[in-house]
Amino acid sequence: MLDRRNFLKMAATLSATFSLPSLPEPVAAALKRLDPATVPKLIYLQGQSCTGCSISLLQAESPSAVTMITAYSKLGFHADLSATSGSQALDLIERYISGDAGEYFLAVEGSIPWDMDKACIIGEKPLAQYLVEANKTMSGAVAIGTCATHGGIPAAEGNLTGAISLGEFYQRKNFHPLLVQIPGCSVHPDWVWHTIIHLVKVGLPELTNGQPDLFFKNKVHALCPRYHDFQQEIFAKKIGEPGCLFKLGCLGPDTFADCPTRWWNGGQTWCIGANAPCIGCSSPNFVRKKDFPIYRL
Repeated sequence: MLDRRNFLKMAATLSATFSLPSLPEPVAAALKRLDPATVPKLIYLQGQSCTGCSISLLQAESPSAVTMITAYSKLGFHADLSATSGSQALDLIERYISGDAGEYFLAVEGSIPWDMDKACIIGEKPLAQYLVEANKTMSGAVAIGTCATHGGIPAAEGNLTGAISLGEFYQRKNFHPLLVQIPGCSVHPDWVWHTIIHLVKVGLPELTNGQPDLFFKNKVHALCPRYHDFQQEIFAKKIGEPGCLFKLGCLGPDTFADCPTRWWNGGQTWCIGANAPCIGCSSPNFVRKKDFPIYRL
């Protein structure tokens, strides 16, 4: 008889081997119903970030990133991907933000420098000003990555810019837009693309603390194939050893994400599968304090 640990390991291996799609059923059905003439328009702005989330989104599979930004959505602007630059790019952003380009969703990667507007400028205008103007015209906003959802690394203790999340920015402004928060450092491409399709064709997904239950309902610890080791108090003493990684700093017990069943890199691996502890990158507390322990050796 298979125990829980070996069953989860076998199921994950089979899923990766046969490239089984990980689309939630409502999203898979919505993709089939999308009308190319009415796909959602996206304006993607970047705040204080390393662009890691954008890089991760380009690694999407089933559907691919190219399919997502051409067939299933219309990416109106992205600083790293747009063919236009200079005044043309700024005019394009202004056309969307003003509402002249029709309905659109705003995607934001990175935190917002509340105490130092000039730390994040697009053209000659602070990012914060664009966000205020977009609140009047956008259909909704999607905060992409832990920097946008929780402040992340730019908001770490001691930062000089007063970096805050998109949600906190709008809260301080007393604005209340539709806001979906998708944490992760970097964010998993499925979490973002599947959420956008769900928003457009199915509606607002069930949210807990602003995060889609589709991906963030359960803790990493509860789904981990090494949970049995934790119960039996079989702990690894150093990186690379078998056993539960809790004593090496694994933050799976405090982190909500479906990494153990979704996996990363096209379903090839994930942190604990590579014998590395979960560092809690989707958690609100991720690297916020100077003494945040990523690894305890």
